[in-house]
Amino acid sequence: MPLSPGNCRTGAWLVCASAFALLSACQPGDEVQPEPQADAVAVQALSTGGTAFSASVPEIAVDPSNSQRVAIIWRDLAMTRPGEPAGERGMSCHLSLSEDGGRSFTTRKLEWNMPDTPVCNSPYVDIGPDGELLMGATLAGVLPQNAPEGEHAAGRVVMRLSTDWGASWSPISSGIATGDEERFEANPTVPAEATHVPWDGGRGVIDASSGAIILSGGYPAPPGEDLRSQRFYTVSPDRGQSWGPIRAFGAPGWPQRWDGHYVVAHGVLAFSYLAEAVPVEGAKCLCVVFASSPDGGATVERHLVAQVDFFDRLVHYPPIAAHPARKGAYVLALASDKLGYPSVRVTSDGGKSWREMGGLVAPDGVVRSSRPALAYAPDGTLALLWRGYHADGSYDMYMAASTDGERFGAARRILEASSLVPEELTKDYSSGGDFISSLGAGTDAFHAAWTGWREGEAGQVLYARVPLAQLLPER
Repeated sequence: MPLSPGNCRTGAWLVCASAFALLSACQPGDEVQPEPQADAVAVQALSTGGTAFSASVPEIAVDPSNSQRVAIIWRDLAMTRPGEPAGERGMSCHLSLSEDGGRSFTTRKLEWNMPDTPVCNSPYVDIGPDGELLMGATLAGVLPQNAPEGEHAAGRVVMRLSTDWGASWSPISSGIATGDEERFEANPTVPAEATHVPWDGGRGVIDASSGAIILSGGYPAPPGEDLRSQRFYTVSPDRGQSWGPIRAFGAPGWPQRWDGHYVVAHGVLAFSYLAEAVPVEGAKCLCVVFASSPDGGATVERHLVAQVDFFDRLVHYPPIAAHPARKGAYVLALASDKLGYPSVRVTSDGGKSWREMGGLVAPDGVVRSSRPALAYAPDGTLALLWRGYHADGSYDMYMAASTDGERFGAARRILEASSLVPEELTKDYSSGGDFISSLGAGTDAFHAAWTGWREGEAGQVLYARVPLAQLLPER
């Protein structure tokens, strides 16, 4: 039964809001209230860890053949011993599925039964053109406390596929794993160390044109390390039965400095990343690079999008999205430490040229932006989700939409209650770059997920169903 103020249940947290403000908060035992309007924004917590667990890295997928089906995958970890290695703090992944357009979800903890890699991190989800559900994660081992400095746990990027909306799953397939060094395509820009431990930042997407599955994983070097972070990908033409070579995002002349993001649309794989150099005269990096490949990475065309001076330690960044009807049309979002909204760039020629979209202004009291996410609705409406920080360190989530690809409409605050990470936990693993935002789109609503930090609790994954009518009231 859909969650609503009239059917609250223990552990559920639902807020029914207008486009501008919170109307009511749902608590167990509240008296029955009227059902929310069909076009109201609805927010609920998918995780319920309270002070014991912090949840983050949500990923959203909407079934392109049935927009009532929404999948969200996320990870939590124990907060009982902050400061200790994440692998020793009870990390686990969860899958939340909805069949009523995000009004209610069923959630299950994912069990991989791989004793050598018991840690589940950075999960991902995607849905193919026929409703096939792809999900997976990066699984990692746990190093002993006395492990030599510089040693890394073994890991693997895995996937499973379901054709019956999660009732049954294919066997686990590993696309990238420790021990797969011989599969890495020769690349002089990639440190050898990075090919030994591709255990973080897992992602997976389905090519709607061919049915191929593209998995990605990375080596997450902290900022300042000479090794640099590296992201890799590999393609399976037969739904995980076999995998091709493992290729890096970076290339000679275009070496990777930090994480990236990727999509596949119209048979083209497209990805973005932060590079420390580009072969463009006069360019001074850090630089944002956009790349595309029509053949799974065998040939890649790279372009400089912008030079940037803001280094935000975010995973799956900078986000990109592909226009559902226009081949070669993409958008990319950049966070800013000086503006209260992201900079959104758009291209119509496969990344050769970019222009900045207009219409965005900083919401009242917002001094910087972070954690942007992008999504196109099937009709081409574009939405932007981001975290807006206030001077006191608290943050809110905002959304804006565009129907013409030129300008955004007014920004909407999703939830009235702001989030604030306790000062003693601001440097903890669970409140760092993993606080990504995720955005999906159906025919009548956008679906957003992020980590909110309510007073008295650890960070929890929150979900909002935002009808298009709330972002585009003139329609």
